[in-house]
Amino acid sequence: MDNVAIVAHFDANDRVETNFIELLVCLSKRFDRIVLVTTSEIKEDIVDKIPKIIVISRPNFGYDFCSYRVGLTYAFENFELKNALLVNSSFAVLSSGIFDKTLSRMLELVPEFDVVGSTESYQFSWHVQSYLVLLGTGVVSAPWFQSFLGGVEPTNSKFEIITRFEIGLSSAFRSNNVKVATLLQPSPEQLEHAGLNAEGRKQHVSGRAFLSRATPLGYQFNPAHHLAELVARELGYVKLEVLRENPHQIDLAFVDEVCERERLVEIQGMLSRSRANYTRGSDNLSTLKAATSPIPVTKLARWRRSKPGEVDVAVMVHLHYVEMISDIHRLLKNIVLPFDIHVTTAFEGFYNEVFSKFSELAQSVSIYCSENRGRDIGPFVSVYRSGALDRYKAVLKIHSKKSAYSDNGILWRDTLYNSLAGDSLTVLRSLELIKSGEAGIVGPHRYYLTSDRFWGANRSTVRRLLEEMTGFHPEANVELGFFAGSMFWFAPRALSPLKEVAETSLVFEAENGQQDGTLAHAIERVFCPIARSQGFAASSVILRGKDIHQYSTVENDVPVL
Repeated sequence: MDNVAIVAHFDANDRVETNFIELLVCLSKRFDRIVLVTTSEIKEDIVDKIPKIIVISRPNFGYDFCSYRVGLTYAFENFELKNALLVNSSFAVLSSGIFDKTLSRMLELVPEFDVVGSTESYQFSWHVQSYLVLLGTGVVSAPWFQSFLGGVEPTNSKFEIITRFEIGLSSAFRSNNVKVATLLQPSPEQLEHAGLNAEGRKQHVSGRAFLSRATPLGYQFNPAHHLAELVARELGYVKLEVLRENPHQIDLAFVDEVCERERLVEIQGMLSRSRANYTRGSDNLSTLKAATSPIPVTKLARWRRSKPGEVDVAVMVHLHYVEMISDIHRLLKNIVLPFDIHVTTAFEGFYNEVFSKFSELAQSVSIYCSENRGRDIGPFVSVYRSGALDRYKAVLKIHSKKSAYSDNGILWRDTLYNSLAGDSLTVLRSLELIKSGEAGIVGPHRYYLTSDRFWGANRSTVRRLLEEMTGFHPEANVELGFFAGSMFWFAPRALSPLKEVAETSLVFEAENGQQDGTLAHAIERVFCPIARSQGFAASSVILRGKDIHQYSTVENDVPVL
């Protein structure tokens, strides 16, 4: 049977730092196998350096627990698993000698205890900290643990990961009478020196070694921070967050004393490279800084990938309301030709449901998680400019529209959906118009708006965009004409000016419930004009490819706007 180390690796700069390589070397001396699950782009050939290692790459969704799930699943399928060490890349090894003894002590204790952790924390609630914890045979083979592992999924925040999975795993230890030990055993005096009050010290000491009974909530005590010097001297490492941000302003002089001299320069370089990428969130947890870009930045996860030329139809869905996924699923059943689905969303927690639901329909499913800016338009522009849609002849753009500020929002959304893909005949006619090369956009006829009252506060921004994208003359009269709701079929090549305009002209505002006057509202009004600038018509199924702007639509209206 194999002792396997499951290593969750992330690096904001897509690097494999020297200190992390040294961590893997330490693990290779004590464990039979290493399964490294990384969300970064590993360029170094670490397989040759560490023969026992298996490297698995995955999308950067779900933090470390999703990497643990991937690694453990691989281990269950390929090894006869004895004990499993969960370890991540959130700490720096200061002394390989001390750290090796730490690993040895964990393996020595696991026959006596079901779980051996390095430290236990009282931050938010008592739990064995998951950055370095050894799970014994009785735990990894238990049905309750398999059930817990099967429930691990991406969430919408780091705090939710901690409460559901890190604290949740320790809660499962208690409820299943798991015998737990932790290596770090601070004395009352050390706890007092670290700032834990008397009641907290009492609970901390009385609960150690066998932690199966409940502990009061509320002690915001994290030994990996507050006892960082003790951790370094006894266990041989320090959390990177302590070195990078030092949120509790502890004295870090011990690092020079404990750290092997040749490591200091490497660690300092690693910190200087990573420091600019992190900040502290409103929940006081260390978190990655949002990328600074005018256009929302997306990260991609994909289920399958259709071959070039195999599929020429796609659907672009912006999913803000996950409760609408079944409605969208029913709508897309009317697309009777093979198609791919591209989903944009601001919520990682939708990941599993999107793949589960849409993989039944599509040849491939791609999820782009982005910051919540620009409603459906901002993420759409980001994906479109990336070239991800260039391979298709026709794309349906829809979103989970609610217009929650109006009682008529549902009626409008359903009418939009039905106008575009309410039945297979509507779908086929729309595709025929797009693929003919004459129509660049095919939208809902009754919601093509031309009345000046629908300009809102967007006229000047529309003019600027058209001047920059199409060479529109500054003194020419700009006519309004757009498909309200920004849902339509389109040919990707018809919108090419969206790629040519400078990114600095596409600054999407932060979401603040705006109903008009944002860049997204302006871009909604330029889709049809830029398609015409490329020689395409903006049409509807009713008009069979004729440009809708040639017909009177001044009486068209919408339930809400």
